[in-house]
Amino acid sequence: MVIKSEILLVIAPLIYIPFLIHWIKQKTPIEKIVFKSFMFIYIIGVISFTLFPIDLATGDRDAIFSDLSWFNLIPFGTISEIYSYREYDTAASVFQVVANIIMFVPLGCLYPLCSKYQVSWKRMLITAFICTLSIELAQLVQNLLYQTVPHRIDVDDLILNTTGAMIGFGLFMICRPVFKKLNVYEF
Repeated sequence: MVIKSEILLVIAPLIYIPFLIHWIKQKTPIEKIVFKSFMFIYIIGVISFTLFPIDLATGDRDAIFSDLSWFNLIPFGTISEIYSYREYDTAASVFQVVANIIMFVPLGCLYPLCSKYQVSWKRMLITAFICTLSIELAQLVQNLLYQTVPHRIDVDDLILNTTGAMIGFGLFMICRPVFKKLNVYEF
């Protein structure tokens, strides 16, 4: 049995509505509600893209541990393989690298706008790293729990995703004067 990401279309509104009610009761400014809503949609999209589909059919335990090519703990290992060996589909490999960066740019832009605290580059770096690490660990748990390999565990994803979030934070910092002028950012 396979659980597809479409299940989030049912679950997400059930999670979102209590948050929305809480924000309205707390008299959260409409701008903050909009940014938090975008953040919620973004998080659901990342979860959908990175953790689904979930294959509940258990695989061959010996096969998963005999070939550990799905598990990379060497920094820049996968990236260097892409550019060292031309056996890989270069366009797809480059897309994978760029997509890993782009996927976390919205986090870097939205997190400071949603936070009730001023977000420094250190806080953003730690937040991005923890979010990415959580995804990689969830993928590892899925692979081990169901003894299948639907997801590749890669330290390069950690590096690229965190880089993407920091690029997004840089974009936020560039736009921060505009946000202050529009009264949507108070720090």
